[in-house]
Order: sequence, then structure tokens, then C-alpha cells
Amino acid sequence: MLQSTLTLALASCNGFPTLRDVGSLTSVILLLLALLYKVLYVPVASPPREDAPPRLPLPSWKVTQLFFEKRFDFIKDGFKATSSSIYQTTLFQHNAIVLSGDEGRQLFFKEKALCLYDTFSIMMGSGAAKFDPHQVGGVVRRMASIQRPDNLQKLIPLILSECQLKMNAWGRESILDPCSSLHEVAFQLVMRIASFDIANDPVLSARLKSLVDTVDSITNPYSTWLPWLPGPALFHKFFASVQIYRIVQAAINARKKSGIKRDDMLQQMIDEGDGTIQIFGCMLGLSLAGARATGTIVTWLIMQITSNPVWSSNVQEEVKTFISTHTSSTSLSGDVLIQALSEIPLTSWESQTPNLDLCIRETLRTSQPYTAVRKNIGPDVTIGSYVIPSGSLVVYPFSDTALNPKYYSDPTRWDPSRGTKKETPFIGWGAGKHACKGQRLATLSMKLVVVYALMRFDITMVDGQGKKINHLPPPDWNDSATCRLKERCGIKFVEK
Repeated sequence: MLQSTLTLALASCNGFPTLRDVGSLTSVILLLLALLYKVLYVPVASPPREDAPPRLPLPSWKVTQLFFEKRFDFIKDGFKATSSSIYQTTLFQHNAIVLSGDEGRQLFFKEKALCLYDTFSIMMGSGAAKFDPHQVGGVVRRMASIQRPDNLQKLIPLILSECQLKMNAWGRESILDPCSSLHEVAFQLVMRIASFDIANDPVLSARLKSLVDTVDSITNPYSTWLPWLPGPALFHKFFASVQIYRIVQAAINARKKSGIKRDDMLQQMIDEGDGTIQIFGCMLGLSLAGARATGTIVTWLIMQITSNPVWSSNVQEEVKTFISTHTSSTSLSGDVLIQALSEIPLTSWESQTPNLDLCIRETLRTSQPYTAVRKNIGPDVTIGSYVIPSGSLVVYPFSDTALNPKYYSDPTRWDPSRGTKKETPFIGWGAGKHACKGQRLATLSMKLVVVYALMRFDITMVDGQGKKINHLPPPDWNDSATCRLKERCGIKFVEK
């Protein structure tokens, strides 16, 4: 009914000069007024509960806009404006409680009633599908299976081969956009894990990445003001999802028809009798969560290591010693390097690179502008003197821990030695009930990409004119998607 009304209204607007029916014009005006009312109207708040946190004095439409466009600044300014470590606001037309501090962090990561999956459709806006908890459980089981030691050992040469293939395209010397080149590598690694056949088809893989980027694009804030009104962004996401589904479906049919078995996630799911919908959901989830997060951290990890003389030297020496311990080859280049790295046991990759481990940990802290949002699907929850009502959204910014001078002196400075202080709170991989399910695979992938890149290239950061820069620009924590640098620069790769 709504779609028909909008179609008629738009048709009337397009033919405005020839309108003869005053009723049609009146209908258009009333529709537009209804839309404006829905967007701009702020209902009179009911009397606040005595146990409610202080409310941020901003209309809901402004809160939603700032949450999408300047999330880090908005949340930080909210604590200042309310003079409280906990405050409430209206987000996505839902009551939202924003937490901070030790008690807030511990409650957020330990409370069982705070659910991720019920939040998805709210944040994605109009028409977003709701999660099926059983399908989500299936994805978690698949991730556990992929991360078994025997499977990870098999993945090592495959991941390294993909690194070699993607980096061959850079040539002997290139200046690349740091926020795209390594993201492409990360996506290809995910595809190699998910489907051998898709990864082996460069054209199909590139098309799939474009479609995944469309699905992963930031939702327009206006779609959450009008959740019942599908907008252009939603249609783009929907049609991209349909095309991804068809690609996955074709991959399933081709695999079954060929009778060839591969060591990939697709084969595991086919062998265990999963349907097309389950396989599609798992592969899309791995692409969305794995490729973007891994791409962002790998990018910053390489930039930080190569921009810091002390840690660059530490990691380079560690990598050389690490490799020499497991191979007798003196000339490591091309396929010889891939072969040498592939023969190193998984246990060694996971336990014999302590400096690289510290660098990964510190990069997760300084370059991951994540704000976690959950919905309280249980009864009211008490925190201090306040109550989080049932049905409310609960928001926790990772910056409250990661950039808190209480825990980290000069918190924006990248200093991997901080990781030696085990008593300092760290939530780079999440925590408690909300810990990252793919941590082991992600860590291994990061190590393989970084070690291969450092062994193959001399890497420096350069400005817009191609001149070396000595100080890396800081990350933009308002860019919640890719955490871009605040200043334009490039990353220069020169083959050794």
C-alpha cells in the first residue's frame, strides 16, 4: 500500500505542470508533511525514572546523524555533556544506554541478556532481515572447525600463495593507497578459505568483493528514521545480496557436479549437509567480518612497524631468526620464500614471534574504532544506581578502554611494549560473551601477510608527492568502517 502511494505521489510530482485534480496535489502535500513529521517530531518525554541515567539533550534525529557521521566524537562529547560515566539517549528510535568505566565494561561483556543479533535489523534500517539464532550457531561451529590445528596448517601455504599472487600485481615498485591495497589482499585470503573456485577466478573474486562492499557500506542514517520506508541504499544492498547468493549457489552446484573435493569451508559445509542459505550466510559473514577487520588491522600493523625504527628492527630481526630456525635456505625469494614459510609448523607461527604478537596487540588497541551495540532482551539490568530497562540498546565504545589514559599513558601513541603489562585491561578481541570467534585464524592470517610483505619488500610511508614521511598520521576514529589516516599519504613497496 505504501509503495503504491509513493509511486502515485512521485508520478504526480513529475507531471506537476499538468495537474488538474486538486485532490492529487493535496495527497502529495499531505504525504510530504507526514514524512517531515515522522523525521522531525520529537515526542514529549515521559517523566524520567528515578533510577534512569542522565539523558543527553539532543533530538533523536541529531543523535542518529552524529552516530553515523562522527561516532567517536559524539560518544565522547556525550560523557562531557552529561557529566556522567553512563547516559541515555534515543538511537535508531530506541532508548539507548551508553556505558563507560570498569563497571560498564564488565557488565557489557559478561551480561548474557545483551544480544548482538537483535541489534542488526535495527542498525541496518528498513527491511533488514532478522537473524536466525540457529544459523548463527552454525556459523560459529564452522569457524571452530576451520580453526582446528590440522585445518589451519593446511591453510598456511594457500594464504601465502594468495599473498604472492596479489602482491605480484604491485610490480617491483609501487605507491599504493593503504586503505585499499591491503584490504584487497585480506579479501582474497578470506575467499581462499571460503571457496577455492571463487578465489581461483580473479574476475569473479573482484566482482564478489564489489558486491560485498555494497552490502557492507554504511547504512544511511535516514533509513533508521524511517524504518518502514525502503530507500535507494537498501535496494542496492538487497540486489547485491541477491547477486552474492547466486554466485554462492553457482559455486555449490559446480562443486557438486565436478565431484572434486577441496580443503575449503565450502566443502566442509557441503559434506555436512548444509543448505544453500546456510552456506551463503556463513560465507557472507566471513567476508564481512573477516575481510574488513583483518584488512584494517594488517594495514595499520604494516604502517606502524615500518614507521617505527625500533620496532621495525625488532620485528625484522625476529622474523629472520624465526625463518632461519626452520629452513637452511640462504636465498629467500619467489617460490623459495613461499615454500620456506609454508613448511613452518603452526605451533611455531603461534608461539615463536613474541615481538610481532605485541605489535598486533597494540595495533588492535590503537586502530580499531569499534563501538559495540547490543540489545537487552532480558529483564531490567542494574548498574550502580542506574537501571538498563528491558528492550533498551546498550552501547559500549572500545575507546573507553583502548584510549583511556587511566590504563595507557599517552594513549594515542603506538607502543607495543605496553602489551607486557598483563594486568592492563585489553579488549582488542572483545571479551567474555562477546569475544571474537575467529581470533586464531585472524591472528595467523595477519602474521603470514606481514612476514611475507616484510621479507619481500622495503616498505616506507610517503606523502602525496611521494616523499618519505617520518611520522605516521593518526587514525581517524570517526571512520568506524576502515579507520583511515587523518592525512593523505601512501605506502611505498620496493621489491628487495
